[in-house]
Amino acid sequence: MACPRDPSRNTAPVVKPRCDIEPVVTITIKKYSICYTPPTRTLPRGCMTSDRKAKLLIRTGLLLACLTLTPSASANIFGTDDRRLITDADDLSAVGLIVCEGTTRRPTATLIAPNNRGPHRLIISVAHSFLGLGNAPLTPCAFWPGGHESDAVGITAVFLGTNRPTGEWNEDWSVALIAATPRADYQPLRPLVMTVAEANAARAHGAPFLLAGHNGETGPMMWSGRCGPVAKINADINRFDDRAFNHDCDMMPGWSGGPLMLQREGQRYVIAVNATELNALVTRNGEPYNGSYNANTAVRIDGRFLDAITFMARAPLPPHAPYGVTACRLWAAPPEAMKPC
Repeated sequence: MACPRDPSRNTAPVVKPRCDIEPVVTITIKKYSICYTPPTRTLPRGCMTSDRKAKLLIRTGLLLACLTLTPSASANIFGTDDRRLITDADDLSAVGLIVCEGTTRRPTATLIAPNNRGPHRLIISVAHSFLGLGNAPLTPCAFWPGGHESDAVGITAVFLGTNRPTGEWNEDWSVALIAATPRADYQPLRPLVMTVAEANAARAHGAPFLLAGHNGETGPMMWSGRCGPVAKINADINRFDDRAFNHDCDMMPGWSGGPLMLQREGQRYVIAVNATELNALVTRNGEPYNGSYNANTAVRIDGRFLDAITFMARAPLPPHAPYGVTACRLWAAPPEAMKPC
């Protein structure tokens, strides 16, 4: 089923139901179409395909945060919407976008400094930032620091925690090498290992956390505060999996890969990358956080993720390279055992 066309661009009679309040955007996933209108409007009845497979896509509940669906259906906003535009005063210039050929998705990534040595050419995100239909690796890709296309830098190599992020979302992380060091005004963030217990204790004592991301495909760079890791309870499906935090930060599609940060002694540290939202059909926008479900999850910097960062930080970096092919490898130890994505 195709979405009804925007009547302002179509002189032929429009068959009801009409989506004549705003142009309707069609997203095609293989042959299955999903429509949405801008967030200020209500999705007209009849704009979503009734195809069984498209329904299954939604009902699985495991929505990768990059997937651009109706904002009201897939965003997780708890209580008051705390998202704010990123400004120069926020010192979040390290946060940017990943832009790959073959997709209109614009997931989030962060320039990091694992140590005090330069040059700083590592970024972290989620694995599904670099995977397209059928989990095929996307290439070439570029990093837009601060979300600015004018300062785009090619991504020469990427290491993924998994090439099956839907089933292995707790390994949905990536470490990538960019072709050149961004301008000096793009300041990297330091990664920090923080356990689930440490994060819960810090949150309980009022430590400030925040999440940054990119709204949809064309939206601005934003951050969300007054939130952070939330203690897991027995009802959470990942109750005994400490590879990921559950968090209650407001977000929407496009925030995949965004840094979950801790502010300590005036400095911000990246402790995880935003990965999934699991209960978009259970929690409506504006409702308070419900600990009975996984709200949003972020993959912690630790274990294999930390090993990949450490390896890349110590390895001799190749010389600056032109924008071209993005080589993709599945992370393994020892590194010689790595295979193509």
